[in-house]
Amino acid sequence: MDRPMTTEELFDQIQDRLKEKGRLPDILDYGLATHSPVPIKTYEFDLVNKLAYGGSEGIYLDLWIEYYVNNKREKKKLGTFKTLHEDDDAMHVMAGLLADFIIEGSAYVNEHLDDLTWEGVDVHAFDENGKRYSWGYTCCDMETALHRKDELLKKYPQVVVRDNATRKEKMYH
Repeated sequence: MDRPMTTEELFDQIQDRLKEKGRLPDILDYGLATHSPVPIKTYEFDLVNKLAYGGSEGIYLDLWIEYYVNNKREKKKLGTFKTLHEDDDAMHVMAGLLADFIIEGSAYVNEHLDDLTWEGVDVHAFDENGKRYSWGYTCCDMETALHRKDELLKKYPQVVVRDNATRKEKMYH
């Protein structure tokens, strides 16, 4: 992606995965992404929810992400699923949908870490064959990343430094 994914897009992606796998319950009235999307700049968030009976009818499953910005907790809405059914079986079905949403959401995030990483500077080492190691570091600023790069170059033949906001990389030998 050439821009951060939004909360609306993430909800839609997960809902599409659930639909493709036949995991959206027949009792659903709707699944709607938030009408106030915001960009997601880090994959380091928790999927949070509220599963409850509605004030006047049905059962709602509200979903959002929680993450930290400057040591302050932020919450951003993803979307809502609703059914008009109110019986115990419907609550169990909606709880199953919640579990499936978390499972598919976690899988999606793990498969698309780069699309959800728009902050900090990543530093990765490469072996003598030019193969990138599976581990790396995310630093809060370029100065810290360049220091980490210098440390890694003492042990590894190549290191790449990537500014996540601009997507620019520079290889060092």
